[in-house]
Amino acid sequence: MQQANGFQREFHSAQTQKDYSKIAWLYNFWGWLTESNANRKVLELAAIKDGECILEVAVGTGKLFEQIAKSNPKGFTAGIDLTPAMLNKALRRFKQQAEQPFSLEIADTYQLPYSSESFDILINNFMLDLLPGNDYSHILGEFNRVLKPGGHLLISTMAFGHRWYHRFWTWLAAAFPDLLTNCRPVQIGENLKQAGFKIIQSFFISQNTFPSIVWSSRKNS
Repeated sequence: MQQANGFQREFHSAQTQKDYSKIAWLYNFWGWLTESNANRKVLELAAIKDGECILEVAVGTGKLFEQIAKSNPKGFTAGIDLTPAMLNKALRRFKQQAEQPFSLEIADTYQLPYSSESFDILINNFMLDLLPGNDYSHILGEFNRVLKPGGHLLISTMAFGHRWYHRFWTWLAAAFPDLLTNCRPVQIGENLKQAGFKIIQSFFISQNTFPSIVWSSRKNS
């Protein structure tokens, strides 16, 4: 399903680590400029109830993870990322919060290091748009596996837009993918349904012309 999801992409773990190690120093600025509104919408839709078990896949520098954990002081918040340089920044955010029940570790989304039906909420922002469309069924299957029945899945990705300035980002992703670390617009609605999720709602967000979409869905009971 690569072509149906925009542009073909390949995934190489070592290359992804290298790419994100290079941009770790400016990733917070990029996120503030283009992704922060989507992150806020994700946090709003998550409607976290203190005491839940929550997993964020691809925590990056940990800005959203920090907010999730603070909303869940009596629960357990876990996060993973593939890139040590990014995860180290996230860990530094929590060095003064030793009593906070959280876990941050290097791990691969293709094989989540958690037992089945472990989490109430799973959050994944701006990751699927970097990966091959043919891998979505496996990745979303892993998300399904670790969520409890009825568990809440929140995903944001780069999106297709209708205005000319949205089409600029689509062109940029196609012509100069390295500038966006291989990020490109994708449409994952059918993938979610095929993986056993019921879509609750989706929100298109344009921030400083950058188009993104937030999906809120639940694992079928």
